[in-house]
Amino acid sequence: MRAILDLRFAALTLVCACTAHVLAADTALPAGVVATVNGQPVQRIVLDLLAKARQGDEPDAPQDRVALLNDLVMMELLSQRAQATGLAARLDTQAELELAHKSLLGQRLLEQMTNEMTLSDETLRARYDAIEPEVEITASHILLADEAAAKQVIKELEAGAAFAAIARKRSADEYTRDKGGRLGSVKGGDLESAFVAAARTLKPGGFTPSPVHTAHGWHVVQLHSMRTLEKASFDAMKPALHSQLVGERVQAQVAQWRKEARLEMLQTP
Repeated sequence: MRAILDLRFAALTLVCACTAHVLAADTALPAGVVATVNGQPVQRIVLDLLAKARQGDEPDAPQDRVALLNDLVMMELLSQRAQATGLAARLDTQAELELAHKSLLGQRLLEQMTNEMTLSDETLRARYDAIEPEVEITASHILLADEAAAKQVIKELEAGAAFAAIARKRSADEYTRDKGGRLGSVKGGDLESAFVAAARTLKPGGFTPSPVHTAHGWHVVQLHSMRTLEKASFDAMKPALHSQLVGERVQAQVAQWRKEARLEMLQTP
C-alpha cells in the first residue's frame, strides 16, 4: 500500500511541477501561445476550441483551463512522437486526416452560407400563407396486403357489411384490429398524404370507394369526423419558416454546384 501511495505522490508531484513550469513561463510566451512542447507552440485558439467542445457554453473555471491545457500538451507530445515514428506518413493516417479536413471545411462552408443568408418578411410571409391549416382526422381503417383484397372488402361494405366487424377479422394492422380499425384522432401531418387526401373526400360515416395505397399497404378508410386546427401565428412560425427556407436554398445551391462540377465516378467503387 505504501508503495502505491508513494507512486501516486510522485505522479502528483510531477504533474504539479509541469503545471508550475507552464504557468511560470506564461509571460515569456508569444502572444496567442499558451504553451510550447519541444519548441512547438500550442495556440490559445486551440485551447478555446477544446474548452468549447468539452464544456459547451458553460463558463470554465481557471483549474479547468489548466487541465485542458495539460491535455493539449499531451496531445502535442504524442503527435510529435507519432510524427517521429512515421505514423503520419502512413496511407491510412493520411486518408483519415484528409477525410476529417474536408468534412470540417464542408461543415464550415454550410454554416457560413446559413448564417449569411437573409430572407425578407415578404418571403417568409409568402411561405406562411401557402401553408394550409392542419386537420385532425378521426377515422378507422382496414389494412390489407394487396389491392384485390381491399377491393373485395369495399364490395362487402357496399353490400352492407359492418366496417368494424371486417376490420376485426381481416385487418393486417394489429394495433387497431381489435378496436374495429379505429385510429382515433390523428393530426394530418402524422399520416401519409394519400391517406389524408382520401379522408378529405369523405363525409362522416363514409368509406373510400377505392383502395388507398401507402407504404404500409392497401387501406379502406372510414371517416368519423374531421376538423381544421387553428394555424399558429406568423410570428410564432417565423423562426421555423426561416430555417426551412434557408435550408432549402442552401441545398439548392449545393445541388447546382454538383450539377456544374465535372465528375468522373466508378459505377462500383
